[in-house]
Amino acid sequence: MLDLTAAHPDVLVLVGTQTGNSEVVADAVAERLGDLGFAAHVLDMAEAVPEDLGAYRQLVAVLCTWSDGTYPDNAVDFAESLEAVRPALDGAAFGVVGLGDRDYDPYYQTAALRLRDLFLELGGAEAAPLHDIDGGPTPADVAGAEAWAERCARAFAAGGAEAP
Repeated sequence: MLDLTAAHPDVLVLVGTQTGNSEVVADAVAERLGDLGFAAHVLDMAEAVPEDLGAYRQLVAVLCTWSDGTYPDNAVDFAESLEAVRPALDGAAFGVVGLGDRDYDPYYQTAALRLRDLFLELGGAEAAPLHDIDGGPTPADVAGAEAWAERCARAFAAGGAEAP
């Protein structure tokens, strides 16, 4: 079990999905974080508002890139609001899982990368590098996302970003 004394117990897991694949991965990530001692709160981006982020010091976003590089339908309003409101994320650690399809190059992972860059602009610290899933998610992809969640958990437990 991780020593969570430096971590806040709550993690907000935001889900941006078009077909449900991101939700499958987000649920697995949240469950793994829960197994490690965190209270993971999964929230559909359609129900999220930028002000929600201020209550959390640890964030995970799982989203797909849709069509020609856009956010999935349920994430569009949240992303636009986040860009407009620009809440300070100073001190918040975050991680992003992106689902995409390399066959749609040059749009592969553009939504996940845009959200990651926005979190950085707002003062967040990346707990672990973007975890990308090409196609799927297969059981191996889900297992990879769970392993990535453990990296985030270690960074959260250490009080922020992952050590180089």
